[in-house]
Amino acid sequence: MIRQTPPQSAISMLNGLPPDRFAAVAEALGPADLARLMLAGKPGSRGRVLQMFADKDVVRASAAVPAVQAAPLLAEVPADRLRRLFPELPEAVRSALLSTLPSERRDDLLGELDAGHAQNVRARMYVAAVTDALRRFNADVRVPENAPEGIMYVAAYHKVVAIAAHLGDDGRTGVPAAENAAYWLRSHAALSITDRPIDPQVRRYCADAREKGRPLTAVTWADERDDGPLKRALASLFS
Repeated sequence: MIRQTPPQSAISMLNGLPPDRFAAVAEALGPADLARLMLAGKPGSRGRVLQMFADKDVVRASAAVPAVQAAPLLAEVPADRLRRLFPELPEAVRSALLSTLPSERRDDLLGELDAGHAQNVRARMYVAAVTDALRRFNADVRVPENAPEGIMYVAAYHKVVAIAAHLGDDGRTGVPAAENAAYWLRSHAALSITDRPIDPQVRRYCADAREKGRPLTAVTWADERDDGPLKRALASLFS
């Protein structure tokens, strides 16, 4: 009956059940059914619906919908409960959620992970942010199949630029990765994108490579304020 009833009416029915009966019914519902119920309310008010369900039900529902749908739903969960749920969420949902939350809540959640895992999550978030930045320039960003984390390419004007995006790097890791990607992809040029100032020796290496006919550039991008230098660096490799 719950599966066939409109979500709002189904929530009212569930809300009238005794706690033990509610738990049994929720347990019998599939992840997609749970997600349908949890997403039924208006944004900003769905937290009250989530309070009805056990943590395991919220996790199951989050795995049943695209991460971009699960993230704003979970953002309405109180901070203390979200800290408890966060390590159990699918990786894609965690990344989308972290991108949705303000920085203070994001750092709070990352504190629930071990240092290595938290750094991996931050690295993936950085790669996603770089990808979004490139797409703001209407760049055709693609990720090669089976590519290492942070490797992508942009195609335009019958040319291809291989890109390596690395968090916490000054170019000494990113430039070799970009060059390797360019060789692997047989691309026209290579671009290293990092969030730290480029090491002077790396800058000299890139300048020397360009003089020898190998288009190679390293650029710092930390957030939207660096869109201008990133756009110019990318454009220079297509000129």
